[in-house]
Amino acid sequence: MAVNNSKPAVRRRVHKGRVGGCLTVLVILIFTVSTIISGCTKKNGGNKEKPVINDVSVSQESVTDVSQDTVKKYIICIDPGHGGEDIGSSNGDRLEKVDNLRYATEVIEEFSRRDIEGIEFEIVTTRTSNDVDMSNKERAAFGNNAGADLYLALHRNHSTDRTANGVEIWVQQQAEVIDEVLGYKLFKYINKVGIQSDRGLQKGYTNDTQNNFQIIEYTNMPCCIVELGFISNDEDNRLFDEHYKEYGKAIVDAVVELCQEGYLDKVQD
Repeated sequence: MAVNNSKPAVRRRVHKGRVGGCLTVLVILIFTVSTIISGCTKKNGGNKEKPVINDVSVSQESVTDVSQDTVKKYIICIDPGHGGEDIGSSNGDRLEKVDNLRYATEVIEEFSRRDIEGIEFEIVTTRTSNDVDMSNKERAAFGNNAGADLYLALHRNHSTDRTANGVEIWVQQQAEVIDEVLGYKLFKYINKVGIQSDRGLQKGYTNDTQNNFQIIEYTNMPCCIVELGFISNDEDNRLFDEHYKEYGKAIVDAVVELCQEGYLDKVQD
C-alpha cells in the first residue's frame, strides 16, 4: 500500500490592497529606469564626437611627409671648363674660360628658377669665378665626392680651320644608354635655339677611338661634354653672344626631361 506523506493543503488569503501597492511601485520603477536610459541616449546623441585639432594636424603632417617622399632629388654638377691660368682656347681677346663660365652661370640660374612638381635639384659647381685652377682629375673627383647624379662639362670648341662650326657633344667610348639619351636631348633643345650645324654625338676623344677625354673617363656618373660652338668661328661667336641665355635654358630643359622620364632613377637604383 502506498504511503501518502504530503501535508494537508493550506489556503492563503490574498489581500488586494497589497497587490495594488506592489504593482504601483513596480510601474514607478520601470518608468524611472526608462527615463534615465532615454536621457542618456539623447545626451550622447546630441554631443557627437568631433575631430580633435591635434589629431587633424598630425594627419596633415603625415600627408605632407608622404608628399615629400614622392619628390625626386637630383644632384647636378656643372663644370665650366678651364679657369685660372688655363684659359682654354682663344680668339683674340676672347677666352674660352670666360665664355664657359658665362653660359654655365645661366644654366645654374635657370635651375634655380625652375619649380617642377615632383623634382628637386641640388646644383654643385666646380667654379664660380675665372680665377679657379683645377685639373680635370680634380674636377671629376669633385663631382664624384659630391655624389652627383649627373655631370655636365661646359666648353667651347676650337679649330685651326676657321670655317669649322657647330655644336658637338661628347660621351664615353663605352657610354651607357643614359649618356647617349642625354646627348640627344641636349641636341634636341639646343637646335631649337639655333646653331650653325649639328656635328652629332661623339664618343671617346678627338681622332682617338680608344681613349676618352679625362672628364668623362674619371667621373662615375652619367656625364657629357658640351662643346657649344667654335670660338675660332665668328658666326658661332655671334650666335653664342646672342643666345647664350637661351642655350642655358635649353640645357636645363634637356636635363629636366631626362629626369621626368625616369632615366636618372634607374641610375640611382
